[in-house]
Amino acid sequence: MSKNLGLFITGSTGFIGQNLVGLCSKLGIEMSCWKRESTTGHYQLDQSLFKSTDSIVHLAARVHQMRETSSDPLTAYRILNCDLTIKLAEAGLKAGLKKFIFISSVKAMEGYGRKSETGTDEISNLEIQDPYGRSKWEAEQRLVELFSKQSETQCIILRLPMVYGPGNKGNMLPLLKSASKGISLPLAAAKGKRSIVYVKNVCDAIVRVLQDDQLNRPSIQIYCLTDTNDLTSGELYSLISQSYSGKSQIFWLPEKLFRWSGQIGSILENTFKAQLPINQRVISRLFDEYRFSSQQFCQDYDWHPPYTSEQGILETVQWYKTQ
Repeated sequence: MSKNLGLFITGSTGFIGQNLVGLCSKLGIEMSCWKRESTTGHYQLDQSLFKSTDSIVHLAARVHQMRETSSDPLTAYRILNCDLTIKLAEAGLKAGLKKFIFISSVKAMEGYGRKSETGTDEISNLEIQDPYGRSKWEAEQRLVELFSKQSETQCIILRLPMVYGPGNKGNMLPLLKSASKGISLPLAAAKGKRSIVYVKNVCDAIVRVLQDDQLNRPSIQIYCLTDTNDLTSGELYSLISQSYSGKSQIFWLPEKLFRWSGQIGSILENTFKAQLPINQRVISRLFDEYRFSSQQFCQDYDWHPPYTSEQGILETVQWYKTQ
């Protein structure tokens, strides 16, 4: 795609969206952004939106809610993450756009891994307990069905693990807070590595897809996207704390102790209907293996992350110091 061709972005005010808009502006890529109506809070869709547009990057989504307020979370996730995605994709197909890039999540893969009698992966949306991941999986399935019926428009699905970087107030925030206070954490025993991806690597990969002019690619392409060097929680916190003080502020306690405390915490939560800082979910994020490969994307698009995890974490810490 030439830098003069048009790009239509949803979710432009979000964490990834702001970074993508900044990069596209720097590269001279013309773009228009789709925003919610200020009065209704909804997205209005009509064909005039795609005037002078060649590609769509769909970032708008209902993300994980730390304090869920909906009485029916799955329906709330489906409305924005699945139903809106399909409406936008259908409109893009009618407009004859060249590419539809859907930003999904590795959470959509949590049901994978079970083999059928034919030797292929099977998955049921009932296997994905996380409503966010389930809504993303359902969107992926419907996109595959929609785009596989034609060959004019490419649908590229990018599944992301935890995305971090300046401005993100997600899962890395508690670690940044602890490091800023010089707190040492007992994470040296962690062995399970987890995939993460720096937001600027995500945006660079999206631009690589947009600028690609290979016409014989499949109409459906699904990839994971990571920094390529996975880290344990101990390695991650060590990099963060070193960026603050030059010291690796981790120490060793047996993993079994954490597993036991997580079980106790979850039992107490279920008994007293209260949220505790230590439970099985928290321990799982700190110690379990959660790895994905972006090798196929790197190979197909001749791409390599321009930023290492060390560079990304350093920039994230430098941002946090200014807050």
